[in-house]
Amino acid sequence: MSGSNSAVIAIADRRSDPVNAFRSRAARRVALLTGTIIASLGAISLPFAAKAQPQSSVAAAAPGASAEGVEEIVVTAQKRSSTIQATPVSISAVTGLGLQERGITSLATLAQATPGVSLKSEGPSQTEIEMRGMTSSGGNSPTVGFYLDDVPLTGPAGAQNGHVIIDPSLYDLNRIEILRGPQGTLYGASSMGGTVRLITNQADPSAFAGSAQTILSGTDGGGFNHNDNVMINIPLVDDKLALRIVGSENSTSGWIDRIVAKPFPLTNINPATGIATRGDVQNAPIEKDYPGSNAYQIFGTRVSALWRPTDNLTIKPSFFYESSRQNGVDAYDSAPGVTNAHYEPFDISEPLTDKIAVGSLTVNYSFDGFDVTSSTGMWYRKSTQVEEASEEFNNPTTAATFNSNNGLPNPGYYGPNGSGPESGHESDPSRQISEELRFASKGDGPLTWVAGAYYSYFFSRWTFAGTTPNFSAYEDLGTLQRATTPNWFDADEPSSMGQYALFGDATYAITDQLKADVGLRWNNYDYKFSACISGWGSGLGAAHPSCSGLIKLNQYELNPKFNLTYTVDPDLMVYATVSNGVRPGGGDAVYPTTGGLWGPAFAGYHFNSNKWPTTYQSDSVWSYEIGEKARFFDHRLTVNASVYYEDWSNIQLEAYPNVWALNINGNDAHIWGGDIDTVTVLGGGFDLRAGIGYLYETLDSGPHWQIKPGNVLPDVARINGDVILAYETDLTDKYTFKAQIENSYTGSRYSLAFGNGFEVNGQYIKLPGYDLTNIRFGIESDDNWEASLFVNNLTNTHAQLENLFQLNEATSTFNRVVTNQPLTGGIDLTFHFSGLGGSEPAAEAAYTPPPVQAPQPAARSYVVFFDFNKSDLTPEAVSIVDQAAKNASPAKAAMLTVTGHTDTVGSDAYNMRLSRRRAESVAAQLEKDGIPSSEITLLAKGKRELLVSTGDGVREPQNRRVTIVYDGGPTT
Repeated sequence: MSGSNSAVIAIADRRSDPVNAFRSRAARRVALLTGTIIASLGAISLPFAAKAQPQSSVAAAAPGASAEGVEEIVVTAQKRSSTIQATPVSISAVTGLGLQERGITSLATLAQATPGVSLKSEGPSQTEIEMRGMTSSGGNSPTVGFYLDDVPLTGPAGAQNGHVIIDPSLYDLNRIEILRGPQGTLYGASSMGGTVRLITNQADPSAFAGSAQTILSGTDGGGFNHNDNVMINIPLVDDKLALRIVGSENSTSGWIDRIVAKPFPLTNINPATGIATRGDVQNAPIEKDYPGSNAYQIFGTRVSALWRPTDNLTIKPSFFYESSRQNGVDAYDSAPGVTNAHYEPFDISEPLTDKIAVGSLTVNYSFDGFDVTSSTGMWYRKSTQVEEASEEFNNPTTAATFNSNNGLPNPGYYGPNGSGPESGHESDPSRQISEELRFASKGDGPLTWVAGAYYSYFFSRWTFAGTTPNFSAYEDLGTLQRATTPNWFDADEPSSMGQYALFGDATYAITDQLKADVGLRWNNYDYKFSACISGWGSGLGAAHPSCSGLIKLNQYELNPKFNLTYTVDPDLMVYATVSNGVRPGGGDAVYPTTGGLWGPAFAGYHFNSNKWPTTYQSDSVWSYEIGEKARFFDHRLTVNASVYYEDWSNIQLEAYPNVWALNINGNDAHIWGGDIDTVTVLGGGFDLRAGIGYLYETLDSGPHWQIKPGNVLPDVARINGDVILAYETDLTDKYTFKAQIENSYTGSRYSLAFGNGFEVNGQYIKLPGYDLTNIRFGIESDDNWEASLFVNNLTNTHAQLENLFQLNEATSTFNRVVTNQPLTGGIDLTFHFSGLGGSEPAAEAAYTPPPVQAPQPAARSYVVFFDFNKSDLTPEAVSIVDQAAKNASPAKAAMLTVTGHTDTVGSDAYNMRLSRRRAESVAAQLEKDGIPSSEITLLAKGKRELLVSTGDGVREPQNRRVTIVYDGGPTT
């Protein structure tokens, strides 16, 4: 660049011979990419080489279409800012704008549409995420880390629903990052399968801004839904202090009918086979009917501040609160299989509640050579759930009633004077405090590094209280006589986990193209657990509670990582990674080993001692991955792919002796798989995004896990994928039309369930694959509003997501199946004002560029600057464009590329349109000067590829520019 103060800048044009340069780069990229994928997957080939054309030809193939490349997303997956294409990690990321354009309001929706990711979900704030086959059914820790900004939100340790995460409102998020594969070095325990990071928008002290959104819809078989969001950003001290407030409310009608039948039919048992079938509940008389019994409502707020007392010091406190209540679970009865109905003998609702408060303080100080960041987090969460189990206990297959119904007064089972109602109440309060002190290098030297220390303390106290008012109808499992207490099952299980860690990660550029990265994390876990179970339904009956006493485990682990990255050229990178992930062990409740029920169960599990194990050990995984990040055709096609092998040793599994949960260690599991994400700018306003993940797993469960088939992992779909076709076109200078259709697919998998009555083992139930289709179209206005119509689940698919777990006596004749929301259609209205979030920034005094320097006669590159928030040419800019046209004409240039840019003030969408308008203004002037429109290619970069690197929301005159580059003419 000839000088940063020059209004006309002649730059070194790396595309001085674009035809040969592009062909050469494309040939190298395609050859290496194809070889990598074929060698790894044996099934993927990318025949792009035969189609590769010079950039000018590709752009000219779609006259009038946007020639913009695929937008890059800035991520901080490695604790420093980078782009997806420059980060040697298998990562999917979606910006806040991308979430809005796809109509995604739930993390669960995004997870099931991401290759290599699977989930178990029972409703809002009841989602468990798994990646690359790393199921978390066993153990007390999840296999996927979950972060809200820099705060780790550990899932519950003992909850019935598993290691569920919160499902916060996604409104006003900056982005979501989904990192596949072990992330133990930088993110520690519970990230052995991957990590999910929700990054919020920060308060902006440079401009007042706000936005509001309302989503109105209706659900088939349900009713009216509404989702309302608002954001306001308030600068308190210009460029120093700001406050940002976000509020959300989501009310969704239910689609499951809770039906109370009376008299309730009994289960039928075939004496010859012992196979039981459920009674004809569908045709039983209806006593009460509660439509929409799974309706839910969520309230949330997020308040954050940014204070920059000096240029080097930034302080960011934040507070997040969310509460949700759901009247019942999103599950229907497997028998009779009516996908919107749950039948029960007594009128017992099953509400779920969840409340969480998260506070954090992030302080960053920038020294000359490195940054220091302190991230402090503290949160408290409490979940509750009522579970109705009358049918399971009032059931001849369970033999739970005294002498199997002998002596029960008429009418026996389900009667008010018989076994009566039965239910339980689960409560799961948990809390955590965490602190990370992190140091990160600055600069562009060959060595970059991140190092730090981490501490956290997690505590939870899971309790369950079961009651049976007609307790004398039941049999005490200890005395085998009539029960003498209504408490059929009471559990109290406090647990805590303290973590201490030191970590470091360093990258060294061996050459300009080859980099080596080495990371190591030392973890120390201090774990405590106890369990006490009582009641007539406990292992030893009401008179003898089963208490474990205090169980302590102290464990330390090392998590290394090794990575080699080779950058073939700016548009192709390949990498290989070897990484390790670890999950700490834990404690088990005490179960009996003798008697008519427990004796056979204990014998069937092949333990050599005279008691069940009181603890289970940590498990670990070694992951071996190779991948690539590639861009083709002037960034109009992006292909990111990876293949991996995971060796999971001492795997934690959850067994079910006598339908009681017991964590054990199996031998190992081996997982082979691959993920691929592609984004293609098709031209004519069309974009195509497609991704697919596939894996194949084998399990060696060892002698203590008896669920068949014993060679497959629970809850793992071998294939999942997502395809999005999007279209966008300008209707006028003011209005833009947008439309898209999205289809996501999840393959079949095995779901764990309880066995039939008091059996030795649980069982697998195979769930079929399913796909969901959403469509959306609408108008975006430069007046800062958007309106979209949408239909989600267009084909009204009732997917089987998982079998519902309950801590009560379930049977194989009765399973409740969690399902998704049926066909839902509605309208999405959004409005932005004054600054960020898509609105036009406030006016600024016109920028006066430096004096014009006479351009070189044969210069191939020119830059013109624009006033703040303007797209019309200044007199100085007109003279520069005229000179560029004059120099291009004699050269008979084959193509002129005109690229528009903006600074970082404003939203991505608005800046993209502004940069496009600036490029169009320059193109119009070139046409006036005699350059045919067929020889002009327009590119819009928005706030990408800054000339002067700045943070978000910074007004930088040199970034408000258009570059003119042409091919041909004499060399200069």
